This record gives sequence, C-alpha cells and structure tokens, in this order.
Amino acid sequence: MAYQRPSIADVGLEVGECLSEGDESGALRLAFRCVEIFDRAPVEDRQDLLAPEPVSTGDARYDALLAAIAEYLCARAGLFAPMWVEGLSRFLDEWWFVSGIQSLHADAIAYSPISFARRGVFITSGALAYA
Repeated sequence: MAYQRPSIADVGLEVGECLSEGDESGALRLAFRCVEIFDRAPVEDRQDLLAPEPVSTGDARYDALLAAIAEYLCARAGLFAPMWVEGLSRFLDEWWFVSGIQSLHADAIAYSPISFARRGVFITSGALAYA
C-alpha cells in the first residue's frame, strides 16, 4: 500500500482533535507540519493536498491559520489558492499572536507573510521553518 500524504483537510481534523483534548501545542505542530508535507510532496500532487476545505477545528484561530498556511504555500509555489481560503470564517476579528509571547509581537508583525497578516494571524520569523 502506497503512502498517502494527509491533505490539509486531514490535518484540520487532527488539529480539531488535539484542541478538543486541550493540546494546543500539538495542534500548532500539526498545523505547521502542513508546510513540510507540502514541500516533500511531488509537485504534481501539491494542489490536491490543499484543495479540500478543512471542516472547522472548533477554534476560529486555527481555522484562519490553516487558510493562511494554504494561501502561503500556494503563493510560494505559484499555484492558485483554493476558494475556501477566502471564506469569512477564515479571518479573525481580533489579532492572534501565535507565539503568545508579548516581546515577540513586533517580530511577528514585521515577519508574518501577507496570507497570515491579512487574517489577523501573526507568526514569528522562523515559524514556517522545519528541521
């Protein structure tokens, strides 16, 4: 049986499960892992990984984060972002600084890609890097 990479919708389900168990750090790790999954996927499979809309995670912040990640990956790869990333539920009314550390807010404002900032999601400069 061939390995089936999880789509962003699959990851969204896992994020929702982590959040329902109170594991916010696990939810963040899973969400940001989408970057690595996308980067390691064959070029011809990348659009399909981001096409299916994730159901709500139960937390508006993570719903916006998944849309920001999908839009960011598409822009970086020269692909059209799926329409679901423009849904009203994918934008926050109040800013969310993902790190939660107030001294990093300026860094997050300066370095958040536009796909994140326009949704009110602010990440630090290294958040999208993986080992």
